[in-house]
Amino acid sequence: MKKRLISLSLTLLLFGSLFTQCEQKLNLSPLGTLDEQTFYQSENDFKGAVLLAYSALLNYTYEQFDGGGWFQGVLLPDDDTTAPNNSTNPLEFFNWTSTDGQWRALWQTTYKGVQRSNIILEKLPQAKSMSDSLKKSYEGEARFLRAYYNFFLAIHFGPAPLIDKTPRALEETRAASSTPGQLWDAVIADLRVAKSNLPAKRDDANLGRATSGAAQALLGKALLFRAQWENKPEFYTQAAAEFQGLVGRYTLMKAYQDNFVVRSENNAESIFEIQMGIGGFNPWVAPDADFVSGGGDWAAGTGRLIYFRAACGLNPDDCAPGANGKGYGQVQITTSMQREFEKGDPRRAATIFIDGDAFNTGDNIDGSQKWVFKGAYSATGSSPAKYVLGDNNIDFRSNLSVNNERVIRYADVLLMLAECKILGPAKDFAGAAALINQVRRRADATAKILPDVKVGTEAELFTALRHERRVELALESHRYNDLVRWHRAGKIDIKKDVDFGRALANTNWSPKNLLKPIPQSERDLNPALVQNAGY
Repeated sequence: MKKRLISLSLTLLLFGSLFTQCEQKLNLSPLGTLDEQTFYQSENDFKGAVLLAYSALLNYTYEQFDGGGWFQGVLLPDDDTTAPNNSTNPLEFFNWTSTDGQWRALWQTTYKGVQRSNIILEKLPQAKSMSDSLKKSYEGEARFLRAYYNFFLAIHFGPAPLIDKTPRALEETRAASSTPGQLWDAVIADLRVAKSNLPAKRDDANLGRATSGAAQALLGKALLFRAQWENKPEFYTQAAAEFQGLVGRYTLMKAYQDNFVVRSENNAESIFEIQMGIGGFNPWVAPDADFVSGGGDWAAGTGRLIYFRAACGLNPDDCAPGANGKGYGQVQITTSMQREFEKGDPRRAATIFIDGDAFNTGDNIDGSQKWVFKGAYSATGSSPAKYVLGDNNIDFRSNLSVNNERVIRYADVLLMLAECKILGPAKDFAGAAALINQVRRRADATAKILPDVKVGTEAELFTALRHERRVELALESHRYNDLVRWHRAGKIDIKKDVDFGRALANTNWSPKNLLKPIPQSERDLNPALVQNAGY
């Protein structure tokens, strides 16, 4: 039975508004009989507070058209996806401005998560009737989540403010931009504590909550990114040590597709997932928006399914089954992504639809209908299959999906470890090739069509690694971040080496797009914020 950890209830107390808006929130009135002084006492209080810190993760992808900024702001800028049917989308074309609503949504959601994590850490010492071991575990979760949110800020917004305590005065809400390395230091410090405090496994009642393995994987990732963002090779060595510590603790699923369907969530390959579920109210309302005055649980699913699922092509008569009602077709696959898959790679059919593929997307997966994908459903001839293929868990009130968002998989860890062995100071090309081949052999376990990557030069292996990450992790929101970190490390030149699939995107991309703009609405509230260069 699926475990739905994150279910929002009216019994949870909503603290932790955005730090930039705290001047409107400082004089908090009690909500019912609960206030900040009476709530943070018992084990149950802290369990609710921790789940509320997780719930901010749901705000990234719940919305049916833009996913709270995630789909257009995080996924669309890469070279794997493009906007539908040659339409004009300023975010895809790198015409980013500080007034774009997507950046504001991502900024506000992330700082909401930071603040909810902060207040747990501040209040834990006063908890009554709670064992030290439980306090330690809750601290680990809060630090893991705070690190996740701060990592997001670091890689998307650069020197965003480091907020490590709840603002208690007006001047504290106007935090300045962080200094170089400050956010990275905070992320790494929190994850080291989380790795030590969190359990290695969770029982069925707590499936999906952070583990020591999740903290260690995110720590390794943060160290790898920092090595490249700051051109400091010593962080490759530290990252490799963290990834190596996970080898053997997880296993690759036999079938690649099993990583993206509801029936096999939280599996042996999964290190951390965002847990989705069906709430009891309007599914297109933000998961925790104004729930104190509402009624029933709020939605905890994702709009990814309806956003991804094919609709109509350039000819309005060429429409996929369920078009517009159950699929908006807002993401289409670039021709370069289609060409990236080697002939016979089974990951292709599990990742993208092309002409002639079985189009089993929920309604017809019982075999009662035989739908076939037509290339005419997309201007590029291809639409996403990952997370869509076989998703029959469509919410009866809408096209809300409860298919979990996979954040870190073991395959990703193996490829990041291989990258450390290729680019880090301790070169191990044979070891890197073996790790890449481990991922390739799982992908092609039955047909054995894909040849092994051979041990070669650093340049040859890095090329193989880049290919493997692209096909293995396509549509999982890693690609643009990978391009940015490799550009910063001097391993690629995005302007010369990347084809974004649209001429205007290629023309418009410039180094300013290595970061997103600080939202102007936040700078209006907080004059201490410094805008990123070029905006």
